[in-house]
Amino acid sequence: MQDYKLDEVDMKILERLRYNAKFTLTVLSKELDMPVSTIRYRIKKLEESKVILGYVPLIDRTNLGYKVSLILEIDTIPKYIERVVNEISQFPPIVRVYGVDSGPKLHVHAIFKEEEEAYSFISHRLYNIKGINSVETSKIIRRYKIDPSILL
Repeated sequence: MQDYKLDEVDMKILERLRYNAKFTLTVLSKELDMPVSTIRYRIKKLEESKVILGYVPLIDRTNLGYKVSLILEIDTIPKYIERVVNEISQFPPIVRVYGVDSGPKLHVHAIFKEEEEAYSFISHRLYNIKGINSVETSKIIRRYKIDPSILL
């Protein structure tokens, strides 16, 4: 990754793209009162420096039938944590996996269509992975703020 210093112009571009990555260069140029060539150059530099990692659609999971969203706190055996991460990352219901500083634990987000599917996944899949000691689950019941534009 290159050492790229962001300035006010970069921040303005990022702020606009953050909420709508489909803005055309022409629209950004007009909104920011800058030439299209400047916008194009700045975005290219932001991509090359890995400030912008890519562009993805925002998908509403509920419109795909995924009604159950869980946070899983997975306690692992330290020597198996990488193996556990590799295995659980292969499962489609798992959408995020984070290592946390409270021991050999993983903070995991998963989505399911039904509660029974979630239960079955945890009891029949997760607990069969070597290196998992325990799994604590919390069901997300309300979202107050989501900012998917910043990778955690």
